[in-house]
Amino acid sequence: MLSFAAVHTLAGCLLATDAEADVLGWGRPLTLLLIHDRPVLSAGPTPMREMRSVELPLHPDDALTDPAGLPALLHRLAAGLDHPAAPTPYQVTLGSILGQVRATAPDTRLLAWAACYDGTLTGAGQPARRIDAVDTDGRFYQLTHCPGEDHPLLVVTDTYDPADVPATYRGLVALLDATTAGGSAS
Repeated sequence: MLSFAAVHTLAGCLLATDAEADVLGWGRPLTLLLIHDRPVLSAGPTPMREMRSVELPLHPDDALTDPAGLPALLHRLAAGLDHPAAPTPYQVTLGSILGQVRATAPDTRLLAWAACYDGTLTGAGQPARRIDAVDTDGRFYQLTHCPGEDHPLLVVTDTYDPADVPATYRGLVALLDATTAGGSAS
């Protein structure tokens, strides 16, 4: 179970991702984030951990022109990662990234998957940058940043009506399950 401090740091990581995306400008392609932490050396009795994120840009063939297709894309990517007999390019890339992360810090823990994309606000038709994330406890993070707004809105949801989850939730959960099953990430 993630601590309050870890949830707070994860929320800060998503806000930093939004700020970086703001510098790069609107209209960026969909980017997935693998968010993990690792132990750091500390002089105190309590072990410290450092949170990091790794950007996984999608192949140009998977670039979305319609954000409504994002949930299906997430499920397809998760299914590709879940079949080691026939590795997909994403599986090979993810395996390489996780291998490098684990070689540097063997006690790395996968904390969340996130998707950063430009879309529209439902019902309003207004453009917005969205960052949706799911952590290992099933908590959903939803960041919305409209052009011209100084600050994004970040909502973190622990409990929700299963019939009323955002469309990306189940796809991100599938991605999380595919990368934590079988020890590929923990």
